[in-house]
Amino acid sequence: MNIRSLFDPSKDIYRNIEKVITYGASQESRLKAEISEYVVTESIEEQFRKLLDRMQLAMESGGEHEVGVWVSGFYGSGKSSFTKYLGLAFDDRCTIGGTPFIEYLKDRFHKSQTKALLTTVAKRFPAAVIMLDLASEMLAGATMEDVSTVLYFKVLQWAGYSRNLKVAAFERMVEKEGRTLELHERIAKALPGATWDRVQNNPLAIDGLIPKIAHEMYPALFPDAKSFSSSTEGFFQFEDQRVQEMIDIVREKSGKQNILFIIDEVGQYVASRDNLILNLDGLAKNLKRLGEGKVWIIATAQQTLTEDDPRAALNSDKLYKLKDRFPIQIDLESSDIKEICYRRLLGKSSAGETELGKLFDAHGQALRHHTKLQDAKYYDTDFSKETFINLYPFLPTHFDILLHLLGALAKSTGGIGLRSAIKVIQDILKGEGGSKAMADQPVGWLATTVTLYDELEKDIRRAFPSIHQAVGKVQIRFPDSQLHQDVAKSVAVLQILGNLPVTVQNVASLMHPSVTAPSQLDAVKQAVEEMLGDVHVPLGEKDGSLVFLSEKLRDIEQERGAIPLRTVDVRRIFNDALRETFNPLPRVSLHGTMAVATGLKVQLGSVIISLAGEQNAIQTVVELVAASDYETAKTRMLDESRSRENRNVIGLLARANSELDDLANEIYRCQRIAELHRNDPDQEVKDYCTGQLDRAAKLAIQLQSKIKQTLQAGSFVFRGQATAVSALDADLLEAAKKLLSDVAEQVFDRYVEAPVRVATDTAEKFLKVANPAAISSTLDPLGLVQTEAGRASFKTDHKAMISIRDYIDRHGTVDGKHLLDTFSSDPFGWSPDTTRYILAAMLMAGEIKLKVSGREVTAAGQQAIDALKTNNSFKQIGVALRDERPSIETLARAAERLTELVGDMVIPLEQEISKAAAKYFPRFQHDYGALAERLSGLGLAGSDRIRSLNQDIADMLFTDASDAPQRLGAETSVIYDNLKWAFEVKRALDNGLDATLRDLQVHRREIETLPDTGVPGELRRELAEDLAALSERLGKEDFYKHAADFNSLLTQLKGRVRDAVIKLSEQQKLRLKEGVEDLQRIPEWDELTQEERGNAVNRLEGLALAATPDLAGLKKLLARDYDINSTIEELKRSIQRQGQERLRQRMDEERTRPGEKGPSKLTRKVAVPAKITTAADIDALIQQLHEIKVQVGLYSEIEVTFSVGNGGEQ
Repeated sequence: MNIRSLFDPSKDIYRNIEKVITYGASQESRLKAEISEYVVTESIEEQFRKLLDRMQLAMESGGEHEVGVWVSGFYGSGKSSFTKYLGLAFDDRCTIGGTPFIEYLKDRFHKSQTKALLTTVAKRFPAAVIMLDLASEMLAGATMEDVSTVLYFKVLQWAGYSRNLKVAAFERMVEKEGRTLELHERIAKALPGATWDRVQNNPLAIDGLIPKIAHEMYPALFPDAKSFSSSTEGFFQFEDQRVQEMIDIVREKSGKQNILFIIDEVGQYVASRDNLILNLDGLAKNLKRLGEGKVWIIATAQQTLTEDDPRAALNSDKLYKLKDRFPIQIDLESSDIKEICYRRLLGKSSAGETELGKLFDAHGQALRHHTKLQDAKYYDTDFSKETFINLYPFLPTHFDILLHLLGALAKSTGGIGLRSAIKVIQDILKGEGGSKAMADQPVGWLATTVTLYDELEKDIRRAFPSIHQAVGKVQIRFPDSQLHQDVAKSVAVLQILGNLPVTVQNVASLMHPSVTAPSQLDAVKQAVEEMLGDVHVPLGEKDGSLVFLSEKLRDIEQERGAIPLRTVDVRRIFNDALRETFNPLPRVSLHGTMAVATGLKVQLGSVIISLAGEQNAIQTVVELVAASDYETAKTRMLDESRSRENRNVIGLLARANSELDDLANEIYRCQRIAELHRNDPDQEVKDYCTGQLDRAAKLAIQLQSKIKQTLQAGSFVFRGQATAVSALDADLLEAAKKLLSDVAEQVFDRYVEAPVRVATDTAEKFLKVANPAAISSTLDPLGLVQTEAGRASFKTDHKAMISIRDYIDRHGTVDGKHLLDTFSSDPFGWSPDTTRYILAAMLMAGEIKLKVSGREVTAAGQQAIDALKTNNSFKQIGVALRDERPSIETLARAAERLTELVGDMVIPLEQEISKAAAKYFPRFQHDYGALAERLSGLGLAGSDRIRSLNQDIADMLFTDASDAPQRLGAETSVIYDNLKWAFEVKRALDNGLDATLRDLQVHRREIETLPDTGVPGELRRELAEDLAALSERLGKEDFYKHAADFNSLLTQLKGRVRDAVIKLSEQQKLRLKEGVEDLQRIPEWDELTQEERGNAVNRLEGLALAATPDLAGLKKLLARDYDINSTIEELKRSIQRQGQERLRQRMDEERTRPGEKGPSKLTRKVAVPAKITTAADIDALIQQLHEIKVQVGLYSEIEVTFSVGNGGEQ
């Protein structure tokens, strides 16, 4: 009984089934045959309904609805059928024998709701349908590869334009401008008898006639015929313009608003090319925006747009970018193919079903066992009785493998020449593709991977020539062994798939020849070993899988096996795996506030290497020893654990395992061979190196697991006690945590003294609290401050305070870093923040003092806050115990004096005095900061005393007034005395003394610079004694007590100056009067005109000055003295010069008169005083002689007579 007899006789397995469904096949007979064979499964019908619902919603409402549809499925799974028949249903022009195609498609549906929905949508929204098969479309003249260009070309062809893009664009332009008739006439005239339809696709016309006519019709656009060939005008447009034109063309030619653009094998076409994916993204975006819900783009691809879909490996994960443009996703599942094949080809008769049911009952369980696959993530390996009957002679796995295999072949060849899955199934049954006719085989036979290889051998040879050649070599080496040849073919199929491990078990399972056959595992295993051992067979192992290697990879594999193992590298790999085994490091919580983690080290002989957490106080040291040395090593480790240096070390001892070394060695070989060939340009070698690194990663995980198992059988050792790992927990890390909980308690046994983790700013906030009684438990979790009856005190006997005090007492002054390090280490383990908080309390309690920049700080002020604010700020700060504290008497005096100075009551407590001083002394700095310069400016004593005071204030504030109690409370307090003196001085100056002294100083300086003669000289001599007394009094620090005396002196000085101004003013008036008289006595005065004499007198009288009775007036009068004298002398000279010139002119005139002779003798009389007593007397005599001298040149003879005295004696 053969397999053919099992089939339903109504389904002829030998009938014609198309190789593939193509968009171009549109003959009625062909369409009728196709649609009659079309099987709509329940799943496929649901996908139709889902899509029709979305289309109806978008077309009804318009706007920017989603219009991108992504139909995915394996190669040959029916994507083309689904989209083709959907499109034809919307095209009301498509009929078969006069019946609309939609009726034929509706007949394939099972549910009346789906049929009604299809009718409603297609009838209400008839559409123009443009189908584009990217795998087979030939682009005549296309200069670009992007999808939008191909689709644009397809639209032009559909509309009846030329297949040449330039000519088609030219036609479109002519048509838009209404010049089509003109074009046809020009063609007929240029080529009698020709029509446009004949020339539009003719290569000769495209190169010659059409460019000439284009130039004639559009000379501005095409200056000559050649420019038509080089011009891109018309089709290299902005993308949205081209999309809009496509829509316009289709709507104009079809008269329909709704458009379906259906594009087959988009995923295969764009592959991983970013520019094509980006273009497709833009095309879908523009169709959505410009089409307003009426223009759809439906694309098919082998891969879905879901990232976890295995089919994505067929191309590139870059396709995921399109998921937002194609949100409507239709996925045709592999289960659909099985159902379609069953319903179209593999349906059984009743007798056949009975026969196969008996066969399954007898051998089904064994068959499932023999055909089970390892790590079959993407393959359906289990099956029921019903599935077995429906799909026989195939198993479910065969269908999955076939679909994946067709996908891999399509990726390599572009799908050209490939058959659909159902066609391959039919050809296997018929035996037309190279395999034996399965229908003629006895019942019980099964299809295998060998069957698939034989049926698709030609496609495999074309797509994977190296693998095909490898199978050929096996056939040559083992010509008489069908088993070896079949193993080779199965290995080839699995290697092409790439997603199913090529193990001996999987090969044997997929080669299982019949339902009743025993397991082929042993025979296949032996054949594989023989093939691996044959140097002429390129079969090898890679990442645990069998693989046909190229010659180059075989050489690399041999090189890999010969790689010398370096101990340092293998040890590194082991250490890395050990580190990952303990990642994250075991960690426990101590008292719920302290996280304690162990570090990790490994010991090899006497060498210990840190792997992680080197700074952790507790360290776990792993040591592996030979099983025979285990007990000896354990004893040694117990002894060492009792020593002080190992008190915080957890030993982890286990027996060494050779498997660990083997795994580490293999990881090293994988990594090393990949490193040696990482730069090889050969893609096959690159893939090999990637595979080696992947294998190393997987082996590393195995190594970690094996290390964990090994250590779980070992023992922990700590402080002289050994504990089996398994006794604590079955899991290594959990056991380590349990032990660590106990170890942490022992190592940090004094953590309990301060078992808190305070915030970083706790110390700062603590010190800023003005009243310790207001400190809350949140700020003081250890309860270091106690409050009774509203008064706060510090718990100086707290264990944490005692520990710190004892430590400082032993070591003297300690820097902050040392303190933080000490108390953060075992046995304390306090956080540095906690330690600073405790120190802040000790400072406020008067237990310690800080040393900041060489100065002691005991007050809880800003210096202390800055010092204790952060761990970094505290590192350089010195800490010491307080040696002595101020007495009660000292504090009382300091509080009393400070109260007097600041005006507020100060409590006689050390911290209160320091706080008050720190609060108010900055005010003193402000008040007295400029007083020294003020005193110096006034010429007063005390500037050095003020500078000393300001320095003392700065010094005190630098330490937050820590020494204020001592300095203010001493029996004799310099700073107190100076503050009081400064206060009195400043008050006196501010109350008017400043202005008085400044005025006095001005008067003193001005008077001391007056001339020694005349009225000013008299004033200087009269005030000399008073001014000397003033200078002496200003040089004493008690000057501020004599404010009244200074005011009296100033009044006296101002009165004397006023008198001097009056006297000097009267003298000047008299001098001006005498000056006029002197001018009038000049001999030349008579030569002046009346006007000239008046001008001279007016000029002199104009020098009279009305001065204010003060220093300014005095200075003006002194300056006017000079002006008066110089002006008188200047007028005298001017009058003499002017008078003599006029006299000379008159004499010249007299000489020139006819008959007249001018005087030739000058006679002058000079009056000489009998006694000369002043310089003015001498000047007057000289002036008379000078006047005579000037006239000497005018006379030939002179006679000068001198009269002496009042009597006129000559």
